[in-house]
Amino acid sequence: MKSTLRFPAILIAAFIMQSCSNSENKNVGSDTTALDSIRDSTVANSTDHAHELDASDETTFLTAAAVGGLMEVEAANAAAIHSKNAAVKEFAMLMMKDHGKANQEVATLASKLSIAIPKTLPEDHAMHLKDLNTLNDLKFDQQYITMMLTDHAKTVKLFTSGKNLANADLKAFATKTLPIIQSHYDKAVAIGKTLNLTNTGNGDDIAGESPAPGHTN
Repeated sequence: MKSTLRFPAILIAAFIMQSCSNSENKNVGSDTTALDSIRDSTVANSTDHAHELDASDETTFLTAAAVGGLMEVEAANAAAIHSKNAAVKEFAMLMMKDHGKANQEVATLASKLSIAIPKTLPEDHAMHLKDLNTLNDLKFDQQYITMMLTDHAKTVKLFTSGKNLANADLKAFATKTLPIIQSHYDKAVAIGKTLNLTNTGNGDDIAGESPAPGHTN
């Protein structure tokens, strides 16, 4: 049964490419402060309950997952064009593979539940992607990985909450996919350290939380 979209504005803002809100600052990827420079605005744009789904929030979960997945693939395509860093390009290929597969699963689940999900990026996300495409080389790499860190920190929360959905298929999908999203976050942390991004791998995530998503002290 099609569920009601209960608070999409909160979830879309909180879960889907939170780092994009900073992408208009094309110098955000400075040598040592890229992650710290966006931490405050990320926290300010988050809400205490943004990652909490009720058991019947199928539409909210699938909408957030669909838009986030689309953005991951499009950003990875940009990385394939603009990055010259082997690790970044390899990571981007992994995003295309894993999120491409997940996007197909989201579409199948949405069809099964008669839920309409976005098939193209919303206008604001498209604009953020356009801004990302103006960067090259190190500046691109730093901004892209910063986006990936922020996005996956939020998506870990989304899929953790998705494990509590009442629908068995969505619950299974969230449970299966969560470790993959977590591994993406961990890989982005490792790459971020090589790009001199700060606040990576120290137990804190860029949303100002400690420990980072999926980790314990």
